[in-house]
Amino acid sequence: MKPKITDIEKKLKSVLTGLKSAIVAYSGGVDSSYLMDVANQMLGSKALAVMSFSPSVAEDDRNDAIKLAKNKNWNYKIINTLEMEDENYLKNDINRCFFCKHELYGKLVDLSNELGFDWVLNGSNLDDKGDYRPGMNAAKLHKVRSPLIEAEFTKEDIRYYAKKRNLRTWDRPASPCLSSRLPYGTMVTFEALKKVGKSEQFLRSIDFPIVRVRHYGDKALVEIPKEKFSYFNSKIDNITKELNNFGYKKVELDPLGFRSGSLNHKVGINNP
Repeated sequence: MKPKITDIEKKLKSVLTGLKSAIVAYSGGVDSSYLMDVANQMLGSKALAVMSFSPSVAEDDRNDAIKLAKNKNWNYKIINTLEMEDENYLKNDINRCFFCKHELYGKLVDLSNELGFDWVLNGSNLDDKGDYRPGMNAAKLHKVRSPLIEAEFTKEDIRYYAKKRNLRTWDRPASPCLSSRLPYGTMVTFEALKKVGKSEQFLRSIDFPIVRVRHYGDKALVEIPKEKFSYFNSKIDNITKELNNFGYKKVELDPLGFRSGSLNHKVGINNP
């Protein structure tokens, strides 16, 4: 990875300093952890990382996010969001992400007002503008700012500067919410999220760091990079046994391999 000729991190620092105080919507991924690290540097106690935990957040993602915040001595807070009580979210149409972010940003804006923080920030970057991201519409509705876009960061830039800061998330694979594993039109349920979460956690534990378990009722369709196919097939009996224990009666390997946003492709949405 190569940095841009212009030091965009200086621009980001300038943007953050001008905010005076800010809540960062923090998930533990590379984008929000990098943003929070710079915000903490520039604003100190006036920067607050807020983690939103719900059934759609994988347990190991949750634990990693807390561990990083503690290790970095960030000012942080954990809240609960209630998207699972919203029928618009549960019915899981192509705008599901909007209702999730609408709930999240509403809670964060309320919290900023309660605690006296001036802004709410997210970790969106320039690459997100080319994806199908209904959550960005929710950000606009709540006047949430995206400093990484303002400072013209791409995903590659974020990983480069996160590595320079020795953030262990710098090369972490993207980890969207568990609801994204359910095909559009499949109701989001606690049971389905639990099955997906446990299955992916198990697969990561046996050396599949990049994995999606697509939920088709009693069938788990597993997406992994093609270079991992041979290893998967050598472990198929154990994998099938474990996923059976989590509630899947059938386990299949997707022959096309891992594709981020593959369920979006199936309904004609452009999301690489």
